[in-house]
Amino acid sequence: MKFTSNLNFPQKSILGFKILTSFQSSIACYLLLLMGKFLISRFGFSQIQTIAGAFFNIILNLSITILITNIIIKRKQLQKISFIFLNSLLFLYLPLAIISILKNMMYLIIIWF
Repeated sequence: MKFTSNLNFPQKSILGFKILTSFQSSIACYLLLLMGKFLISRFGFSQIQTIAGAFFNIILNLSITILITNIIIKRKQLQKISFIFLNSLLFLYLPLAIISILKNMMYLIIIWF
């Protein structure tokens, strides 16, 4: 039994921009990961800097999860082999991104209260 999705996803974002293709989302996700790994080490040790780092991590990992969701929605645009080859590392990173979001949110809640 094959599952067929009859959901009609919009082709434009809320702001009117065209939604990225699967390949563009993959490249953007890898660029965000690369940029994030270099910038994470630049945050300092004072409380305000660690709070800024936590917010940065939350925004970065939320962006990555949104891009991975877009990759899954637009998966028909790529051939199966190239889709798996291009996105397998991103699918492995998805649980780590969700855990990182939760950790940083808990850190901010603990500091806030």
